[in-house]
Amino acid sequence: MRITEKTINFPIVFHFHQPVDNFGHVFEDCFQKSYGPLIDTIFKHPEVKVTLHFSGNLLEWFIEHKPELIDKVNIMAQRGQIEIIGGGYYEPIFAIIPNRDKIAQMRKLSNLIKTEFGLEVKGAWLSERVWEPNYPSFLSEVGLEYVIVDDNHFRSCGITQEGTLYSYITEDEGKTLRIFPINEPIRYLTPWKPTYLTIDYLKSIADEKGDRIALLISDAEKMGVWGSTHLFCYVEGKGHEDGDNGKPFVTAFFEQIENNSWIKSLTLSEYMERYPAKDLVYLPTASYDKMEEWVLPTEIRKNFKRIRKELKDDPEQKEIYQFLKGGFWRYFLVKYPESNNMHKKMLHVRGKLLKIEEKIRQLKDSSLISKIKPKVLKTWDEIYKAQCNDCYWHGMFGGVYLQFLRFSVYTHLINAEKLIDEMNGIDLSRRSSYISIEPSDFNKDSKMDVLIESEVLNVYLNPSEGGTIFELDYKPKSYNLLNTLTRWPEAYHESDKIEQSELMVDRYRRSMLRIRFLHNDVTFEQLQSDEYYEFGDFINGNFKVSKSEIDGKKATLEMGMIGGIKDTDSDEKVQFTISKQIVVVDDEIEIVVSGTLEEGSGNEAVLKRILANLYVAVDLPFFFNGDLSTFQWETEDFLSETMAKKTLMEPFQYKGSHFKAYDETYDLTLDINIESNTEWQQINHFPIIAYAYTDVGYKKIYQGLNLTPCFKLDKNFEIKLKLKIS
Repeated sequence: MRITEKTINFPIVFHFHQPVDNFGHVFEDCFQKSYGPLIDTIFKHPEVKVTLHFSGNLLEWFIEHKPELIDKVNIMAQRGQIEIIGGGYYEPIFAIIPNRDKIAQMRKLSNLIKTEFGLEVKGAWLSERVWEPNYPSFLSEVGLEYVIVDDNHFRSCGITQEGTLYSYITEDEGKTLRIFPINEPIRYLTPWKPTYLTIDYLKSIADEKGDRIALLISDAEKMGVWGSTHLFCYVEGKGHEDGDNGKPFVTAFFEQIENNSWIKSLTLSEYMERYPAKDLVYLPTASYDKMEEWVLPTEIRKNFKRIRKELKDDPEQKEIYQFLKGGFWRYFLVKYPESNNMHKKMLHVRGKLLKIEEKIRQLKDSSLISKIKPKVLKTWDEIYKAQCNDCYWHGMFGGVYLQFLRFSVYTHLINAEKLIDEMNGIDLSRRSSYISIEPSDFNKDSKMDVLIESEVLNVYLNPSEGGTIFELDYKPKSYNLLNTLTRWPEAYHESDKIEQSELMVDRYRRSMLRIRFLHNDVTFEQLQSDEYYEFGDFINGNFKVSKSEIDGKKATLEMGMIGGIKDTDSDEKVQFTISKQIVVVDDEIEIVVSGTLEEGSGNEAVLKRILANLYVAVDLPFFFNGDLSTFQWETEDFLSETMAKKTLMEPFQYKGSHFKAYDETYDLTLDINIESNTEWQQINHFPIIAYAYTDVGYKKIYQGLNLTPCFKLDKNFEIKLKLKIS
């Protein structure tokens, strides 16, 4: 009897990605440690088939700075060794961008791949493997035939780990799409373990029929950038000693594939040509298992992580583990309001551009149309860049905590707004100089926000969240001065690797004009760590807008709230009315915060204690994006060598009425003048530092700066703030 050899199909996919506007030195470091050596090694092993994915902005960087890499990829394409898959040009999460943008980003990347390498794109990379059931409809619209997803996606469908050794097909609106599951065991073996362990695993799953597939997918950075991987992946004598005798992992790995004929090296398109899908499947919304844990609210995440580990480690509970589902990727927009802010800003600016396109369709002047259309294309590209996924979420990587990536999103969106202002100024309806006030549910939470916009400033306010300002854009420099991040509590903050005395978390978002009522014995340290007792109702209260008007180039917004201030010795409250007036003119914002005690609102003893013991404070957080070591500050209140030595990254206090800060990198100044009819306490300043877990461990990451002037409480107080940006 003839014995049929057992075989296994083994496609390999490497994913090359850098966030939009990541530092040039990071691109170069990754090229030296991983990108260059990895492509070189693939090039030297023509019998090994590899599928590559490049995010568009990184591919642009290779074309401009590393033509030798592009040449090698071209040669490999011509000899049929590689396939290149597409996806969104700037790596968006498809689930949160409009369909038109999905199509445009995919076509842009497919066109670049066709131009540079002459290859037709058939597969799609899904950023962070985020999948939603409607994906087949828009992916098929651009001619893509397959996607790669995590094996985690299949578990809740009742498909076992063995069942993920095949490809499947799914559909939406009659449009079909092939789906390839990533093999989890191999993902954890490479490159961390000697190559023979991967070969042993492949041998254990090979079969006589020959249609099984074990898909290895790896970030290219994993093969050289992470930790000490560069040494054991590429340096002779530094590889795994056990089985590989120190040979570099990637070389040893490819040689194992070449030396074992039962391992079938092929691309995903080649597999599709040879084998049909195993079955029709409908996958639920999903990402990889860790992402579904990270997205959960902090307290729930702690419980979920514990339960998942218990089920996974218990052989008797594995059947239950298969159906354990975590959270839904979009919930990051709830978990982190700053992520939601960026996303809704993108949609807001995008809406402005759609109006421009509608106006263009009504134009008759062809010369005017030809003048405007290139600006439209440029504006769309700025919006697409702002859709890059990295800073919208947080897990093992910094994500939303990487402040320079948030700044990048705002820079591109404000760039887009400036182009829209230019197009409106050409002859579309609006003068280049303008100011507007628009009530809008900007955050999409069913509560009305107020957007003040001009050619110089955007001032976005949330009356229902303490009457605060949550975005402050200085458009001449495409700079959001409220790109701050709140020090949110995270599940990993309980780790014994964190110095708990240095850990600070906030109770409320770090927005501007939040009103605090605190006892006069609150220490500076308690104010910094937000660990004092709050006596007022206003810090997160619902303010009502009473006035919203434009007068020439001046916009005025007034809002107020009636609430209580608690007695320092009892639960009794006195009634206060707080009002805020915000006036925006050119590059200045004038703010008046006033408080009035309602007559007969409390007994005299209670009132006396409140006025004797409480202070009122106003939060004025702001964000600088330049080199932290060059941030400067000064005050007109005094000249002091001692104070001059303190940097903006150090906490400090002083009595005064003026504060001026300077970001040398961007040549940007924030000047704040403060007046009050009450007795001064002091100006408190401290940096906003978050403790975050990243791919290099726990880090304290700068998220902005905070200024909190503090005043003695009076029956009728008035605080005037004047902010000038230049």
